[in-house]
Amino acid sequence: MRYLIIGSGKIGIDLYIKLKKLNLSGEILIFNRNKNSVGAKYCKKRKFNYSSGGVKHLIKYLKSGRNIIFDCTSAEASKKIYSQIKNKLKKNFYVNLTPAPIGKYFIPYFSEARIPKSINMITCGGQSSVPAIIEMKKVIKDIQYVEVISSIASQSAGKATRENINEYIINTQRAIGELSDINKNKVIINLNPSNPPVNMMNSIFFECKRINLKKIRIASSVLKKINKTIKRYIPGYNAKLFYRNNENFFRVTIRVVGSGDYLSTFAGNLDIITSSSAYIGKLLNEKYNY
Repeated sequence: MRYLIIGSGKIGIDLYIKLKKLNLSGEILIFNRNKNSVGAKYCKKRKFNYSSGGVKHLIKYLKSGRNIIFDCTSAEASKKIYSQIKNKLKKNFYVNLTPAPIGKYFIPYFSEARIPKSINMITCGGQSSVPAIIEMKKVIKDIQYVEVISSIASQSAGKATRENINEYIINTQRAIGELSDINKNKVIINLNPSNPPVNMMNSIFFECKRINLKKIRIASSVLKKINKTIKRYIPGYNAKLFYRNNENFFRVTIRVVGSGDYLSTFAGNLDIITSSSAYIGKLLNEKYNY
């Protein structure tokens, strides 16, 4: 199996390092189109398996063996890339790390689910919050409305993130509705300019018809399971529940501290996507490399 990363920005490089650390069988390669970019220079300096041949060179690898393509470009670029490779996925997998609406939603938390050929990683807000939303909905049936407020360090948001904010909101809201059946939901993102930078945090507000301490105890128990499971592939993940008596809503706050492989530890929002994608690589490696 080969692991083919398209895009040598922060996410692409961090994913390359994470895949290397997993000691998976097979080649790991990273592609871009600009050999003079900051990312390309870093790849060459670190002696990564790097090519400036872009998608054209990547496609040559799809003719043999089994491959996983990790798209670490932008929402706009990913549409063009996918149009060139979508007919070449018979033995291959495509993982979309951008907010573009390409692929089927997949969250490694639900690792027993069938892994689709084209995978939509939603967004960092989606990967971190949707497991909690789905699990809470299972045990508290009368959740009527969910609001997710993502606060990330401004320094962790590069050009592509800033250009894709509308796509981020739309894709996250769509995923929440489709995967949890809570169609009344809202997603807000805040780029926090604090210096020193703050760690990524998601606040999820659950509004219910009625709520009592019994429901809160059940929800707290479920949250322990979520923390334990997600920490297997995102070690810096930590979710806590907050509730004040006699209110018809409760809040789950999720903080993510990055592993610091290439990205800064405050960039937990990016670490979520790369860690989750690397874990998909591990799951597929275990399936196809006995």
